[in-house]
Amino acid sequence: MIIINLLIIILCNQTFAQNSITKEILWTTDWSPNGKFIAIGGNIDTLKIYNEKDLKSFKSYHIKNTITRIKWHPSKNIIAVSTQMSGDKSSIINLDTNEKIELNGISPDGARGIDWNNTGEYLAVGDNDGQILIYTIKGELIKKFNNENTKGIMAIDWHPQKNTLTTVTDKIRFYDIDGNLLKSIKHRKEEVMLLSIAWHKSGTFFVTGDYGDEKDKSLLQYWDENGKLLQSIDISKAEYRNLTWNSKGSKLATASDALRIWDTNGKLVSEGNSKDYLWGVSWNKQGNKIITSSMEQNIILWNNKAERILAIE
Repeated sequence: MIIINLLIIILCNQTFAQNSITKEILWTTDWSPNGKFIAIGGNIDTLKIYNEKDLKSFKSYHIKNTITRIKWHPSKNIIAVSTQMSGDKSSIINLDTNEKIELNGISPDGARGIDWNNTGEYLAVGDNDGQILIYTIKGELIKKFNNENTKGIMAIDWHPQKNTLTTVTDKIRFYDIDGNLLKSIKHRKEEVMLLSIAWHKSGTFFVTGDYGDEKDKSLLQYWDENGKLLQSIDISKAEYRNLTWNSKGSKLATASDALRIWDTNGKLVSEGNSKDYLWGVSWNKQGNKIITSSMEQNIILWNNKAERILAIE
């Protein structure tokens, strides 16, 4: 009986892995700092760049299998790309010159967490072996340390004003740029993985989103800068894949079973229904439009009241 149960678990895991590889999902999206372009990535073998006005294709880059997250540089026409299940390494791509710099030292299993610091001087990557790596804008690895354990890092976010990092996996962890662990927080009593994090531009609080499971709902949680829980919200029917603040810091957009827009106190302001799960979400520079990408390869442009403007299905 034990042997049969083990075989069932192995077969289920193999099936899940195969479905994850073959399912064409648009995992991530980001809006350029100049507001002109939108980047979309997933396991479609391509990083796609669209014009923001009409969502027409502008440029594309071949990247094998899965792009897990893309992050535009805060001021330059440069994109950081993290990958997994791919023959192509995570990289920094200059859209003006088409130069691609591969990032060395990352786990062969890839990475999910990636973020520029507020000046764009440093790029942090959190990989699937629980490593945190810090690079220069030229792709030079300057620091590498572990996230307490080898569990894959789901997301990583720089403090908006200081060179400190926050990672989310099984816990919320704070590090300085030298790799010293400043604090570790268990976000709920249940063993539920965290998926996303977004610091508010003030640096006085941040928000996390977790996976949930069959028994426990996914939580959107507001925390003060010291890691004190301010509020937990459990209205979503799906995990919170990505979170992002508008440029003013007045509204938070979340991607899950719907597009939801929240204020700084965790009050739901607007909600836009989606026929499938949303994975990527990003605001434009003006804060009047939002782009989402989804599990079924839908790209939707919304206004700041979560009303649809345009869709590519």
